[in-house]
Amino acid sequence: MVEDPVSPSQRAEVRAVAKRRRTKGFERREAIFDLFVSGFSHQQIAKALKVSTATVRRVIDTAVAERRLDAPERFARVQVARLSKALLHADDKLEGGDIRALTPYLKIVAALDRYHGVSARGRPPRPAQSEPVPSLPPPLLALPSKTPSDPGAASEFADSGA
Repeated sequence: MVEDPVSPSQRAEVRAVAKRRRTKGFERREAIFDLFVSGFSHQQIAKALKVSTATVRRVIDTAVAERRLDAPERFARVQVARLSKALLHADDKLEGGDIRALTPYLKIVAALDRYHGVSARGRPPRPAQSEPVPSLPPPLLALPSKTPSDPGAASEFADSGA
């Protein structure tokens, strides 16, 4: 029988190298996907990592295909967390006087409304808030036609309760 020329220590070394290569590839895929999710374009990622745009597209397509779909409730929670973070950032910009942050702020609020079920389109019309109409003052009392200086009218004036 011919003995295997590779010793156990050499096999361990080969396995370690392969494991490092797999780990490095996994970390690279995650980094590319994280950059993509953060909003960078394929071209920007390729330039930053010094790889081709085709490689970036392939890695992102693979990463998307490997990811499992989250349950709708979990996905909604993740989206609300992301939108809340973006809302805080836009709010800070508005407080700093950056008026350009108003449009993104309004879009984020609208998106949060959708996730919380407060959509302007799907919302039933609100009943009009009717303010109480002040009632008219009571009509003025008619003044007696006879003056109290008339002795005959004085007793009549006293009897009328005035």
